[in-house]
Amino acid sequence: MTGEDRRRKLEEEHGMRFDYSFSSGFIPDLEKLSTRISFTALNNATESFDEHNLIGFGKKGKLYKAKLPYYDCLAAVKRFYNSRCLVKQCFSELMILGKFKHINIVPLLGFCIESTERLLVYKYMPNGNLYDWLHPMNNETKILDFHLRIKIAIGVARGLVWLHHNNFLIIHGNLCSSCILLDRNFEPKISNFGGAMFFSKSGSKELRLIQSDVYKYGVLLLELILGQDFYMPKETFKERISHPSTTIDTLYRAVDKSLIGRGNDAKIFSLLDIARGCVKPLPDERPTMLQVYKMLMDVKKINNGIEDYSETLTETDTTFTGFSDDNIELEIIEI
Repeated sequence: MTGEDRRRKLEEEHGMRFDYSFSSGFIPDLEKLSTRISFTALNNATESFDEHNLIGFGKKGKLYKAKLPYYDCLAAVKRFYNSRCLVKQCFSELMILGKFKHINIVPLLGFCIESTERLLVYKYMPNGNLYDWLHPMNNETKILDFHLRIKIAIGVARGLVWLHHNNFLIIHGNLCSSCILLDRNFEPKISNFGGAMFFSKSGSKELRLIQSDVYKYGVLLLELILGQDFYMPKETFKERISHPSTTIDTLYRAVDKSLIGRGNDAKIFSLLDIARGCVKPLPDERPTMLQVYKMLMDVKKINNGIEDYSETLTETDTTFTGFSDDNIELEIIEI
């Protein structure tokens, strides 16, 4: 599916027509999705985008920490580089994050479109991203114990279940540890929806796309347990994991040493087995994210030594703006 096809599908599903030039007549439609914030306010909140407020940068733009008036939380302001391609990604994120809300999806606070400026404003996540915790730089000491790792694994899975198994379908398409943000309690928030695809229902083609998210989740789960950076050529990774000589025992020998010998070995073996299922070469052999979530909950119960039903999918996990009945519980159906 081309970028233009994705744009048309998004526009049709949301009942809007947009021009990527973001003309003034287009702004009221966007204001239905999220709060419009002036560039002057964001400029002041970041102290003129001062470098000491810079908390991240990449191919899309720069991310700044900001304190906005009338908000009871810190914000993270993404200032996109001036590019037509990035304008489309900004639009996609705004459309999806503006309409759909979930505990494991990064909260969008607002947006700014003025002249050539394109900015999105998110709730600030004080513990940064998962990649930096798993691969600290410059001899930093960052430790994620097993409890936090399984909490993060479950939270990301819960978010993907909500995206995949709802009365709509969203394919993230770019899941990785650097786009998993962590709040003060290490609750994970999936971010980076610039390349996401939205569908009102799923067919055979969409189901294949879902399995791509499942595969990437499997890589993420292995990264969580092994502590290794798997962002290598796709075929190289597939060959290593699916090779007949690569057994669970082989993978266990590569487990992050900080997790070994702490009474969690049985749970680690179970997580490795789940991850291997997610990265099977044939997409049809991979589990759905709902199946993965249920397996992770079984592992969590073993970890606690008791039945633990605290991580259930409730109506608060499946709300989105514009839904008429706040009390209705959306049925999660396995595809």
